Amino acid sequence: NSYDKGCPIFSTGDHGDTIFLIEKGMVKIYDLAESGKESIFWFRYPGEFFGLAEACGGEARICFAEAAEPTSVFAIKHEVFEELLQRNPRIALLVIKILSARLRRLGKALKALSCHDLKCRLAQLLLNLGNICGVETHNRITIERKFTHQDLADMIGATRQRVTEALNNLAKDGLIQYDGKQIALLDPKRLSAMIPSFD
Repeated sequence: NSYDKGCPIFSTGDHGDTIFLIEKGMVKIYDLAESGKESIFWFRYPGEFFGLAEACGGEARICFAEAAEPTSVFAIKHEVFEELLQRNPRIALLVIKILSARLRRLGKALKALSCHDLKCRLAQLLLNLGNICGVETHNRITIERKFTHQDLADMIGATRQRVTEALNNLAKDGLIQYDGKQIALLDPKRLSAMIPSFD
């Protein structure tokens, strides 16, 4: 199936009987507040599955999925996917690893949200993005995907203006470099040290 930018793939309340695999493009996973403001959970990229949780449990969708750019996906019915998992344990193991990684990332995001300091929440998000779609060279991590200030704001529950200010402060502190297209984490260890431990 092919979708133009901005086209919905599924909406909250839809029956979750299908798993999707991205062939090309990018998919935004988000929810809407009562005010209509988007809260972005994450972006999915080529080679990634989405819609796994509800489809595996046979439950209704609890969020929205939308093409963030022209996107092509393979739609796999729950019954077919289940049969595939039974026949191929390696795929089942891959799915377990995917869901485990997402749970770990969710835990980190929740920990960051409990921190009232915006720079702390932004630091955790940038480290997550660096882990998922970053390339490490000479102790720096370059986030290869482009994210707007609004995207970052929607992922940490902040305003675009405050995120812009926080990015500028991180750049002044020598922690990141931002050229309008890509963000580079110049000192991931110092960024990580900004995030308090609640253990």
